[in-house]
Amino acid sequence: MENKGNGIIIGGVVAFAVILILGLLLTIGSVKKSNKALNDEKLRSEQLASDKAGLEKDIEKLNADLSAMKIKADENEKLIAETNKKLADAERRARALAADSKALQTCRKEMEELKQVKANLEKESSALKTEYDKLLARSNELQAANAKLDAEKKDLAAKLEHAMTYDFDNVMVTAVRGKSTEKLVILARRTKKINITFDVPKSLTDDVSFKITTPGGQTVTAESGELNWSFPERPGIMTASLSPVTGEFEESRQVNLTYTPSAKLVPGIYAIELVSKGTVIGHCRIKLR
Repeated sequence: MENKGNGIIIGGVVAFAVILILGLLLTIGSVKKSNKALNDEKLRSEQLASDKAGLEKDIEKLNADLSAMKIKADENEKLIAETNKKLADAERRARALAADSKALQTCRKEMEELKQVKANLEKESSALKTEYDKLLARSNELQAANAKLDAEKKDLAAKLEHAMTYDFDNVMVTAVRGKSTEKLVILARRTKKINITFDVPKSLTDDVSFKITTPGGQTVTAESGELNWSFPERPGIMTASLSPVTGEFEESRQVNLTYTPSAKLVPGIYAIELVSKGTVIGHCRIKLR
């Protein structure tokens, strides 16, 4: 009879181990998927940065062209003013030399030439103004595109920062009984405590909390007095993988959470959520028979 009981316990432990392995595989798959999404976001951010650099170069060239065209237009305006002055002088000389036909003919010829020069300058000035307006419109379009790229870049940077900041890893959930020596169990009625251990970025541990949802839908929070957690010191410990955002190792901190129910637990799935600054940054589950 005792051997049969031991067999049942061993079978239960094996089943629990299989459940833990499946949970670990699902967690690894989720982390890989998250890393791929983060890499895609990083590539998009780099592409946006490249497009922004190209736009800024185009804007710089347009600004240079606009400045040169403005100088040319100002010179034309000055030449038109000088031509008008010469034309006025020629008209005055024509009136003064009305008695001298030869001088009058020369003066009239000069007037016609000056009128033609004025017409040409006005035509060139109009063309320059049209081209200037087109370049100014193009510059405004590029400025708007640049502002849009800046907004997209900031949005991506915020998403990448969020993905880098809110992350947890190395999760281990166990149901145990016993005081001096804790033994693993899978039966709800024999469970005295549920232990959860995981790593989070060190910056999150100053504002972290938890809640557990029982199979019956009851929510257990820190205010109930049944949840306790601690941060064991592990100086110099870094995460095992490179950050998908910074490309550098990040310092992590271990969190040990203990759920000590005041009443016997019932069979079913217990969902554990990790909350930091009002945001759920991770969750895991344990199933008790």
